[in-house]
Parts: sequence; C-alpha cells; structure tokens
Amino acid sequence: MAQLTSSEVVDGVAAIFLLSLALGGLPYLLFITAILFWSRNKSVRAIRRLSYFAPVLFVLVTAALSLAAIPFGIALREVFLFVVIFSVYALLFGYLYVFVINYLYEIFFGKRSNT
Repeated sequence: MAQLTSSEVVDGVAAIFLLSLALGGLPYLLFITAILFWSRNKSVRAIRRLSYFAPVLFVLVTAALSLAAIPFGIALREVFLFVVIFSVYALLFGYLYVFVINYLYEIFFGKRSNT
C-alpha cells in the first residue's frame, strides 16, 4: 500500500471539509436562522429545553432538503444513504455540542438565570 504524502492528506481533509460545508451548510444556515428567529424573547429555560431537541430537528431539516436533490438526477437510494450516514454524524456531534454547551452554562451561570 502506497504512503500518502502530506499534501495528499491536506487535500483529502480539505475535500472532506468542503463537502461537509456543501452538504450541511445550507441546511444548517436555514436551521440556525429559524432557531435564532424563534428564540427571540424566549427564556433561558425554553432555549435550553429546545437545545436537547435541536440535533433531531436539524437532521429532519437536512433530510427534507436532501429530497430536493432528487429532481437533479440523484437517485433516491443515494439520497437515503446520505441522510442515514449524515444523521449518525449529525446526532453524535450535535448531542456532544449540546451537552458540552449546557454543561458549561451550568458551570458558569448555574441555576441563577434559568428563568
């Protein structure tokens, strides 16, 4: 097996990041815009409660937007496979972020501003 050069590794990592941005960027932009719009004038408690559902909601938004690729010649099977694989990563990292942020919030602000 051939050894990868450092430029090939950098190119591969860059390609993965660009693909992630292309496939997840638009759904994330739409999702976060909707969440920010919704969160205006909401309590910290309501926003934190929503944060625990956010990864699942994001997966649903991404799945719905992925169906838009079908008219462009992408097979339903490929779209389904993308959604399944993407969902695993989105849920894993999404909940990791949610728990870390909520944990840090609890450390720095505690119960004093949960209203």
